[in-house]
Amino acid sequence: MKYCIPSKSEEEVYSLINGIPYGYAPYWFGGTVRPLCLDLIVPKHREELQERLPLIVWICGGAMWQQDRSIWLPTLMPYVKKGYAVAAVDYRVTAQAPYPAAVCDVKQAIRFLRAHSEEFCIDKEHIAVMGESAGGYLAAMAGVNDPVYDTGDWLEESSAVQAVVDYYGVADLSMTGNDPVCDRQIAEFADSSDPDALAQASPVHRVGPDAPPFLIFHGDSDQLVPIAESEALYEALTRQGVRADFYVLEGEDHGTDAFYQPNIREIICGFLDEVFVTA
Repeated sequence: MKYCIPSKSEEEVYSLINGIPYGYAPYWFGGTVRPLCLDLIVPKHREELQERLPLIVWICGGAMWQQDRSIWLPTLMPYVKKGYAVAAVDYRVTAQAPYPAAVCDVKQAIRFLRAHSEEFCIDKEHIAVMGESAGGYLAAMAGVNDPVYDTGDWLEESSAVQAVVDYYGVADLSMTGNDPVCDRQIAEFADSSDPDALAQASPVHRVGPDAPPFLIFHGDSDQLVPIAESEALYEALTRQGVRADFYVLEGEDHGTDAFYQPNIREIICGFLDEVFVTA
């Protein structure tokens, strides 16, 4: 049976541009280098758009032991449908380089995306960074405006962001979790023998009055990263006069599916819409 249907082009078609190198890092005991990459979802016909798109930079978790930048891309597609460009970025894990390498990597990725904003149809004045668990920690650290983290390439561009969304991230590395594995991961990531070093590596001790607005989510039954971490970050931000919206998910543990439901996305999009209007 042959069918004919009317031709329609009502909905935007999107492209996944994967494996874009945004920098290079030492590898194999300093004997070589490897690319640091990002994946980017943008409209297929972006050259025809009249307006640039606000950007969400996503950071995967993995306890600083491992990460997969692409694993969350299907879950991030609703933000693309709502008009955001989405970039998911690599960073070096502890086995490759301890603190502050991962923070520097995220900052470099943000600078790269700004440097290529015209090519990718990105609004470089409206960038949010969002991450879960270890990625939530890195998102919070990306909100710390300190030039010490600006290393590598694209230094002519700013690494500042206009908003931070933190899913159940560690905020104070000196406040160890309830899990001995988690404690060991933190000890390997930063110098746990030096309280001052741990404080310097912790967003709760580094946010200042120039920090961007924060949106924080945490479950009150989190057995890996205690909710006290996010409570401390929320209090530090409010003391500095920084906007901080804190949502507690009742009965939820670490990283459950409840954090990735439509009601949470609506909160995030509402928050970003408000923040970007004033940014």
